Parts: sequence; C-alpha cells; structure tokens
Amino acid sequence: MTRILALLEKHDNSDQVKACLEASGYQVFATDTFVNAKSLLSIFNFELIISDVHLENGGNVFDFLRWVKNDKTTAEIPFVLLSSQPTPMAKYLADGVRISARMLGAIKYIEMGTFDADKFQAQIRDLLVIDKQKNKQTSKTTQETKLAKKDGEYYGRPNISNDGTPRGSETHQR
Repeated sequence: MTRILALLEKHDNSDQVKACLEASGYQVFATDTFVNAKSLLSIFNFELIISDVHLENGGNVFDFLRWVKNDKTTAEIPFVLLSSQPTPMAKYLADGVRISARMLGAIKYIEMGTFDADKFQAQIRDLLVIDKQKNKQTSKTTQETKLAKKDGEYYGRPNISNDGTPRGSETHQR
C-alpha cells in the first residue's frame, strides 16, 4: 500500500486530505508538527510527502523541505506543497514560494481556495504514477548500465562482434 506523509497544521485540512487520500486506497500518516514528521520519516518509508505551505509549529516549509532533500534516506521522496484557503498575502507570495520550493526539490505546488477532493485525488494519483514510471525507467537504465561496455566486452552478452563472428577469431594482417 502506498504510504503518504501529510504535514498539515490545520486539523480541518488534515482531516480532508486524509479522508480524500484514504478513499483512494492510500495509507496516510497525518501530523501537525515538523518534529513529528521527521520522527515518522525515520520510522516508515513513504512514497510521497505533502506539506502545508504555511507551517508555524517548529519550522517553516523550506526548513522541512531542505531537511528532507538533504537526508539520503528521504531525498528521493516526491514532495508536494499544499496551500489550502490561502490568504490574500499568501496568494500574492505564491509565485515566489512556488519557485523557491522547486529550487529546493519540491515537485508540485497545489493551491486550492476551497478543497476539491476529486481534483486533489487526481493530482496526487498523477504524481504517483509519474514517480512510478520514473523509478521504472531508472531501474531499466540501471539494468542497461550493467550491460555497458567494459574493456571491449559487454556483460550479459556473448562476446560477438557486430558482423556476428566471435570476437578474438578475427585474423589480423600487418
């Protein structure tokens, strides 16, 4: 089952996100503090992190994002920022927050004036599908790399030249 960590300080937002994603079959661990989120990340493996943009309890979202991306055990987890019911000031600052978050490694910034469960589910589902495809491609590339040329030979392939003759059987003229 896909595990998602949701760091959301407002309980209304947390309840909506958790119910929405659990209805889609995800296992959601919701917390309201940076410290608890770090603790959960040290215990469980997560496939996605969703964080409120406007954190106040124990650090800001950029501190948390930086910490996640600098830790080798969590660096590859996709990170999503959620701004639900943003204030006029938050809307004004949204582009700067979005750009800064991308530069620090976030893959998406979701802004919702009112929470739309269907739209939110679709966006999260799409992100997880893209991440699975990326991981599948990385795995394929890793397998291809194992077949890479080393010292004139390919691992996993017979030692045959391009014309179909075994390597080493060619006659050399001087």
